[in-house]
Amino acid sequence: MQRPRYVEAGSGPAVVFAHGTLMDDTMFAPQAAHLGDRYRVVSLNHRVLSGKNARHTLDDLVEDCREVLDELGIRRCVLGGMSLGGFMAIPFALKYPERLDGLILMATTSTDYPKEEQDKFFAKFGEMNIDGMVTPAWAEWVAPYVWGETTMKRNRPLVDHWIDVWTSSIPARSVYHQGLAWIPKKDDTPLLGRIKTPTLVLHGEEDHPIPLDRAERMARAIPDSTFVPIAAAGHTCNLEAPGPVNAAIDRFLARIHPGARR
Repeated sequence: MQRPRYVEAGSGPAVVFAHGTLMDDTMFAPQAAHLGDRYRVVSLNHRVLSGKNARHTLDDLVEDCREVLDELGIRRCVLGGMSLGGFMAIPFALKYPERLDGLILMATTSTDYPKEEQDKFFAKFGEMNIDGMVTPAWAEWVAPYVWGETTMKRNRPLVDHWIDVWTSSIPARSVYHQGLAWIPKKDDTPLLGRIKTPTLVLHGEEDHPIPLDRAERMARAIPDSTFVPIAAAGHTCNLEAPGPVNAAIDRFLARIHPGARR
């Protein structure tokens, strides 16, 4: 099932979300529902889900995001990215600072991955260079990377829902190609001082693939940033703990768009 390039809801100042690997626009449903009465919420679908499923780079995703903003007539927005979406949002902020009112980085790191981690990810993501959807065995392997221990134990329906999505409608090669875009990512940390955009960094305390300290270091390197750890949440903190995440986003957006408060 091919996804639309974006899904839009609400009206007001623009807030644009970009999803992570394995996910789609629906991962931001809790944020769209919460913000839609005050903001124009746009949830992107990356090109492997909404267009040609082929190899691409993070720079390609930056241009995809810019094209959607242009298509929608959005001159400036708050850009939020989760994991892969955040890996795209950082270079977007560096290349197009004039398009941003704010930046939200969730489950994201600015650093490159150590070689041993790259080797492990390349091996596992290479298994998805196959026809068809994500396999059940691979979905079970990746689930503890996507979800924190608390969610795995206490919210199995959420985990099972996404395993069903992965195995029924996420092409395996979309996961493979997204992995090829971010596994060898460069280290953007030395450039973070150039980001003058107000930034909110949200990170699950149980994030397994990106340890909390990497996000903390990233936040310290961005001049105007706020770091909010999310308890009892893993890599997909906005779905695992939507209440605390939405509250933090509310506080951040109220600073940028005070007229949009409830």
